[in-house]
Parts: sequence; structure tokens; C-alpha cells
Amino acid sequence: MHYVYTDDLQAISVLLVDDDAIMAIDVTGLIEMAGGRVIGPAYSLSQGFRWLDESRFDCALLDVSLHGDLVFQLADAIVARSIPVVFLTAHSPNIAPMHHREHRLVHKPFSSISLIRAIQSAVSEARGTPPRSPSRSALVGEVGEAQAERR
Repeated sequence: MHYVYTDDLQAISVLLVDDDAIMAIDVTGLIEMAGGRVIGPAYSLSQGFRWLDESRFDCALLDVSLHGDLVFQLADAIVARSIPVVFLTAHSPNIAPMHHREHRLVHKPFSSISLIRAIQSAVSEARGTPPRSPSRSALVGEVGEAQAERR
């Protein structure tokens, strides 16, 4: 994963729920390097519910499958609080119940800019503000990622 320093997620806090510790570390770094703040990460549904009860955040980034358990019950609780959800998965979008298919979905493997854009647009939509354009450094980083993926 290619990292770039931006302010694209400045003042945005993200609850991160993912059972893969390495993925959680990578995503945490990506969000923080884009100016955001990570709540968690939570590695299980029970930890996710605990963070939901104990924290305030602007968006939730949820891996669809946590140790074989689907995350949609947690997503329901988050959406009930009017907090936007972005799903992170290697699964088909059809795994989500119909009422969650309207939420953004980022497929693994993903690029840093696709994750940043999904979080930005989910938060902007929830706030009723236009999404920010990605910073130039994020776009430059994306070119580097594309070149690295071809190698």
C-alpha cells in the first residue's frame, strides 16, 4: 500500500472494525496520514459495539466478515445513529442485505485514494456538504500505486 501525506480526511474520525491486524495497521496509517483520526481499531463485533457505545466518530469503516461473523448487525446500530458506513471487503457486494447495499463499498485490495474518497464522500453526504477534491499529493501517490501494481 502506498502512503501519502494529505489533509483529505482532516477533522474526520473513523471507527475502524477489521479482524486482520495487519490490514488494520495499514488502514490506520493511511487514515492518519490523510489527516484523519482512527477510533479503535476493533477486531471483533463485540469490540465494535463497545467502541460504538463509548466513542463519537464521523464514519465507520467495517470489514464485512469478522472471524466468520457478518458485520451487518453492527452496521444497523451505527446507521440507526445517523453515522455513515463504508464497507471494506473482498466479498461480492451481494453479501450485504438489500438495505445496506446503498452504502459505499471498497473492495480489497484497494488503493489509498479509493478508500479516502469513499470516506470523504460518505461523511460529506451525511453532513450535507460537497465532497472535497482529493489533494494533489494523493493523486500523485495514486500514480505511484498504479505503477507499483503493474510491476
